[in-house]
Amino acid sequence: MFRLLSVVILAPALLLTPQAAPAAEPGGIEFVTHHIGRFRGEACGVGDFNRDGKLDIVAGEFLYLAPEWTPKKIRTIQGDINNEGKGYNWDFMNAPLDVDGDGLLDVVSCSWHGMQIEWYRNLGSASGDWPATLIEKNGNFECGDLWDIDGDGKRLEILPAVTGTWWCEVVTAADGKRGIARHLVSEKQLDYGSGCGDINGDGRPDLLRPGAWFEGPADLRGGAWKEHPLAVGNREEGKSSHTPQIVTYDVNADGRNDIITSVAHDYGIWWYEQLPAAGGEPQWKRHTIDESWSQAHSIALADLDADGDLDLVTGKRFMAHNGNDPGEFEPLGVYWYELTRGASPVWTKHAISYNEGIGSGMNIPVEDLDADGDLDIVVTGKWGGPVWFENMSK
Repeated sequence: MFRLLSVVILAPALLLTPQAAPAAEPGGIEFVTHHIGRFRGEACGVGDFNRDGKLDIVAGEFLYLAPEWTPKKIRTIQGDINNEGKGYNWDFMNAPLDVDGDGLLDVVSCSWHGMQIEWYRNLGSASGDWPATLIEKNGNFECGDLWDIDGDGKRLEILPAVTGTWWCEVVTAADGKRGIARHLVSEKQLDYGSGCGDINGDGRPDLLRPGAWFEGPADLRGGAWKEHPLAVGNREEGKSSHTPQIVTYDVNADGRNDIITSVAHDYGIWWYEQLPAAGGEPQWKRHTIDESWSQAHSIALADLDADGDLDLVTGKRFMAHNGNDPGEFEPLGVYWYELTRGASPVWTKHAISYNEGIGSGMNIPVEDLDADGDLDIVVTGKWGGPVWFENMSK
């Protein structure tokens, strides 16, 4: 597997060479693989960083500007990863967000080893490392994502995966300066993993953790978030453990939002059916999506096949614990699970890439990268990336 990585991912001559993914299963989608870069990082983001109307990719130390994808170094990140993928770079989040209000997307990052979250100011056409501003230094940050926590339809709020539960947003102070405000939800220590969605159908986003969900109050910034029991992301049903993103969707079309997540460092991807409440609390029934491969450490929902419902996109993280996780040395892969909704929903697995030295790290952006009307996928990891999977539907 390491020889494959060094040939396919790291050889400069192959970085921009499209390669056909394995043949799709019946009803699947054809993707073309583009190797954009070779930085050994575990987070990436997509956004128009230079305001030219085209979506760019940020991953680790580099910004890749469309359409040529020429790398521009924008940061110097601490850490080290060897050719086997062992070690870590201190960068587990690459969220595009205009923090200072100048119209240019900045990058919000966090790290486990640095024990902090920070943002890097976009310097535009100027060269040099983007200056960093500390947001919070408070324990290990597993990763973080942008979510629509205030319910305005835009993913502009930051939800870090830490042991406590809090979120932050860009605010403008009385003096007109912009910055980041932090909102505490709960100090209760929980397993890593986080998400956002409307569990109780009141129209307000709730926050989800592996071991609890917090009901969004009418006053999201000043009100109390009510804790409710939850147990997801463990191979033993009824227990919680470390998850990646926790997402909500009405999988069986019964009018109640269900939960979809996985165990981050073992085998298992599940959806949890929300049953009618008993004693005032929703009840949950676990259903298996796939337990055949391990370390699905990032998930996303998107309508890849344009049939009107959301599908699941995920992939295997490479060397998450330096070779010590179950199934660590099994083939890397990136997959999408086509959902057929109904009373008995069906998830059909499709391989986007399998045993080609490509997996996914801490997040998976799903965007129409080439503006052709269908959704593409971007991944990266300690194998060296990023990689753009071009959806050939349109």
